[in-house]
Amino acid sequence: MEQLALWADRYAVQVLTAILLLAFLFRVAALVSLSNSIYYDFLTGDEQVYHKWAMKIANGTFQSSSTYEMAPIPAYLIALVYWLLSPDILYFRIMNIIFGVLTCWLIYLIGKELMSRLAGLAACLIACLYKPFIFYNIVPLKTTLAVMLFAFAVWLLVAIMNKSSLLKALLLGVATGLVFNVRPNTGILMPFLPLIILWVMYRDKKSLAVMAATVIIYAVGISAVLSPFMIRNYLVTGGKAGAETTTQSGFNLYICNNLEGQYPFPFATTSASQQGVQFTIEASRRVGRKLTAGEASVYWRNEVIKSVLAHPWTYVEKYVGKTIYFLNRVEKEEHYHIGFVSNFVPFFKLPLFAFWLILPLGMAGMLLTARTSRKSLALLSVFFLYASTLIVFFSNARVRLLLLVILIPMAVMGFMELLTYIEKKQFRKGYIFAGIIIIFTIAEFVPPRGGADMTGYYNNHAIKLNSKGLTMEAIQYWEAASSMEGHYSALANNSLSIVYYTKGNKEKALSYLDRIKDTSFNAAYKYETIGDIMVREGQFDRAVDSYKQALAINSGYRLPRIKLIKALEKTNPGRVPEEMEKLKYINSFYNIY
Repeated sequence: MEQLALWADRYAVQVLTAILLLAFLFRVAALVSLSNSIYYDFLTGDEQVYHKWAMKIANGTFQSSSTYEMAPIPAYLIALVYWLLSPDILYFRIMNIIFGVLTCWLIYLIGKELMSRLAGLAACLIACLYKPFIFYNIVPLKTTLAVMLFAFAVWLLVAIMNKSSLLKALLLGVATGLVFNVRPNTGILMPFLPLIILWVMYRDKKSLAVMAATVIIYAVGISAVLSPFMIRNYLVTGGKAGAETTTQSGFNLYICNNLEGQYPFPFATTSASQQGVQFTIEASRRVGRKLTAGEASVYWRNEVIKSVLAHPWTYVEKYVGKTIYFLNRVEKEEHYHIGFVSNFVPFFKLPLFAFWLILPLGMAGMLLTARTSRKSLALLSVFFLYASTLIVFFSNARVRLLLLVILIPMAVMGFMELLTYIEKKQFRKGYIFAGIIIIFTIAEFVPPRGGADMTGYYNNHAIKLNSKGLTMEAIQYWEAASSMEGHYSALANNSLSIVYYTKGNKEKALSYLDRIKDTSFNAAYKYETIGDIMVREGQFDRAVDSYKQALAINSGYRLPRIKLIKALEKTNPGRVPEEMEKLKYINSFYNIY
């Protein structure tokens, strides 16, 4: 090991350069593989929102009188790229690849600061070949930016613990503010990081003046990043916005913590560009007055607090289940399932590093070295703080990915510690290490509730196929999703009803709609589709009734209201002005992007 460490010290620059080049080439190869699939140029969810938002910023047409709903920094960064080059999503992907390679370098720096250059190089190599890193480096999501900024913040924290520096404290404040404006749940770390620094400086017997200056400069860094967005929100809302930079936390908290286990909700579409607006509309309906997005966020947050206070033990059980989901080995989220996508993008069939291998090693490394290393203890604390937000909110693959910035170097550190235990014949420590690995490995393979549901991915794949004109292939995936009777089977049933009616099979179309229950999140879409069928059949009175039912479920859904107005023009023109006023009111909420 000593000879290997000496070799790493001697050739660190050359080896690091080779690893980073390998990281770049692997990501380019993955992008080429993706470009030959239907997953390349079809944007869904957050991808589409940020792409359109960035284009508006780049061409100067972005105007909003509402607080940001989604994290703003990615949109402005993508807009800068589009303004400099052109609004081509390929440039977004290339930017993510560059950020991905930078993340590998930052993980090298973290490993080096934690232990040695050898540890840093090993961690960098794992990051280079970590499959989820590669995957999210080539899709147009903000995930890669969040991971890179988080890695920057973690490196600065460890570097300051090794040697205090006002410049690094300032940069840590900037990095923390930036990552908060990309991944808002990292905000829990803002007050905690200076406490770690103060603890280390106190142990190192630094003067009060130096400690105070460090905290102040850290706060200046955060303020420099957050203040422009907070001021903007305050100005565009006429002083109605508070200190928040985004308003999605309240309804996201409700989504993740309602006791019915319901998501999506009948009163809010699954569309990323409309969901928050419709939660605001629903909160306004319940309160009886028009709320701002920020006020609605507070409303949904308070609903969760009331529920937790009323049913504390139910929530304990709920969070145990969410912890199991957090630890699960499967890399899935609402947009992508890497295993499913690998069926169509061959690159991701390669046997690269995965979460199931890194988590047990990383946890063993952190837990065993935390007693003797204050840097390990600090990273363990950061890990659990951020992990707690995932258990309270979401714990899917892309938000969990930030934790690999800590887990990968700690896995290397743990493995090196294990070799030391063996060399020094410290078998008791070795048994403890093995025990921790076994515990977390078992936890990874405990099947979480709903973890096997693939209906969302089959639906998304079918939508992509249909957009390419491959309707018959799309039908196969929709029918498979329908037969699974899973969470998103209702979406498949709705899509199949539209396809079969278009093909002239009205009876089969209506039979698929009958499968969608009125309590389903897709009920509003169901009645909208029935209304569309009635219009084509010339039964405008029945169409009016169907559109009304859709709006009774989701009053903020604009399309059936527009269709209702057109149907009323043929059946009851006197009702049109009233519905036009309602539409005007609903449209007033849609001023975010």
